[in-house]
Amino acid sequence: MRNNNIQTQISQSVKSDNISLMQQLLNNPVAADIIKQMSEDDLLDVIRMNKKLQHERDLLQAHIDNFYDIWIGKNGLYTTYLPAEGKARNRRAVTAQTREKLERKIIDFYLDLERIEKENSEKTILSTLRKIYPHWLQMKSLETTASSYIHRIDNDWHKYYLDTPVIDENIRDFTRARLREWALQIIREHSLTKNQYYNMAVIIRQCLDYAVEQGVISENLYNSFKIDGKLFKKVKKPEDSTQVFLTDERPLIEAEAWKDFEQTGCTVALAIPLAFQTGLRLGELVALKSTDVCRDGKYLHIQRMRQKVEKQLPDGSWQPCEWQNVEHAKTAAGDRYVFLTEEARRIIRCIINRNKENDAVYDNYLFLKNGKNITPRAITTRISKYCRYAGISDKSMHKIRKSYISSLLDAGININEIRKQVGHEDERTTLHNYCFNRSTDEQTEAALELALSE
Repeated sequence: MRNNNIQTQISQSVKSDNISLMQQLLNNPVAADIIKQMSEDDLLDVIRMNKKLQHERDLLQAHIDNFYDIWIGKNGLYTTYLPAEGKARNRRAVTAQTREKLERKIIDFYLDLERIEKENSEKTILSTLRKIYPHWLQMKSLETTASSYIHRIDNDWHKYYLDTPVIDENIRDFTRARLREWALQIIREHSLTKNQYYNMAVIIRQCLDYAVEQGVISENLYNSFKIDGKLFKKVKKPEDSTQVFLTDERPLIEAEAWKDFEQTGCTVALAIPLAFQTGLRLGELVALKSTDVCRDGKYLHIQRMRQKVEKQLPDGSWQPCEWQNVEHAKTAAGDRYVFLTEEARRIIRCIINRNKENDAVYDNYLFLKNGKNITPRAITTRISKYCRYAGISDKSMHKIRKSYISSLLDAGININEIRKQVGHEDERTTLHNYCFNRSTDEQTEAALELALSE
């Protein structure tokens, strides 16, 4: 019974960080035997507390040896002096009814000094952008599963920041004028577009936000100014014919895909006509499963994607990327239900049936190669090949997504419905970046003629 009671006291002292109780227990022979029989995790906790206890003993002894002893005053209280800058003789009296309580006050005083010194040391460590950047990047990597985004940020750091003196200047000395001058120099030296500038500025802006959160500076002066839009390099909007598959090009690409499927039996070929019917992102398309078909077979539930995983090594270099499927969409809006046209349903049935004929089954994935889910490259190489065979300029899978959205806009579908179908957070993204004319020059001229003749 006594042993059980001591064991309970040991557990309580560890959980509550009760140093005094642990000190008593460590002097108890029975407790020492029980500690020897503890699990590895519990024993590590005891070791941690024992180190903490020894450190507190050292602090107390250092106070007695180097500053002031403990004595009982005329009032019967245990008394000592603690350092107090600005007081008489730079000290102040401290009392307690028992020696144990006074020792606790002494220890807590020196622990507070250590904590303050540590905080000031950390603030000194985070005094420049060069020192802040790795801490901020580590935090940033915890906020996203998109390691390719972190790699892009690191590329921007090396391209725009690494050779500039601003990263070694003390951030406490930053002024609005200094930061604005640096931003303007970077824009001029690299001929940055507006979009390139805002991507580049994420680093300095958020590093300084991080410094504010850490208490190093009181405000982020980079947020106190704006850059005149006229200073950015102007980007001419690309020709529509380069951004989408024109109405006379799409049938050629789809015909090549079906021909490939019929000749080789490879279901990956059908990913391309399915993309024209659904407008899925490439990572979403690759990660499709037959079980994603829902709502009486009329919809696809987009809930996962295949994404590139990159890992930064301690020396700052990056390992070659790997691909993995993650059970979430790109954004909150990306988790959605996409309508399946009759043609899309037919394509999916063909894929499922051929997979069964080929005995190609792996966790219900639609697109397989050698018994495993494919990577995006299996599709991107095909779309390039089909463009070449069809005699048209090389266009990416993303151009199919743009073609899908432009088709819906041409058909007069409500913009908010289009936004939901394609997984955009904001309809402005849909309109500004995905609205292109799919008609040939002859078709456009005929349409203009008709419109202006009425």
